[in-house]
Amino acid sequence: EEQMQQTRLRILEAVTRLFGDPAAEEVTIPAVARAARVSLRTVYRYFPTREALIDAWAEWVDETLRIQLHSYPEDADRLPEFTRDLYRSYDESEALVKAMLGATAARTIRARTRRRRQRAFHGAMDSVLEGLAPEERRRALAAVYLLVSAPGWQAMKDQWGLDGEEAGKAAAWAVAVLLDELSRNPNSIKDKGGA
Repeated sequence: EEQMQQTRLRILEAVTRLFGDPAAEEVTIPAVARAARVSLRTVYRYFPTREALIDAWAEWVDETLRIQLHSYPEDADRLPEFTRDLYRSYDESEALVKAMLGATAARTIRARTRRRRQRAFHGAMDSVLEGLAPEERRRALAAVYLLVSAPGWQAMKDQWGLDGEEAGKAAAWAVAVLLDELSRNPNSIKDKGGA
């Protein structure tokens, strides 16, 4: 039983490596078997079709990243600290997060969990956005949400060479500045005709 679980995990980890490899053209069962160093028959024993393999990988990613994807704090004051912790956790699961961000098949995971994440995020931000018009709320939410996300983490790593710790500090600072500005001067988010 334990060996079966280990083999299944090796196969799923191979899918992650292939999705994370920009040189990999397509994730096929033969490519997964080679990457996992198991026979083709072994992969088919666990996953009878490519769709079953991708679905199982999506569920495994969802479960593995559940804490990072679903645990926004209940109030905005805790978002900067949460951001630092989130970026650190993305570093710990870097291959998986990058595969999730880059793989077309992973879009279903992100789409499936996006509403839950956004609802939790909206709840945390509600007190800060009180009194703003819908379009202003949406702009403020989008700006802060980007900083508290895997794409924000990836951009800071790939474009600026920051590790998760440093990227987390930068994002947490930016989140704190935006929250402070929204609290002190909510009108700053209003469209001022190109200002």
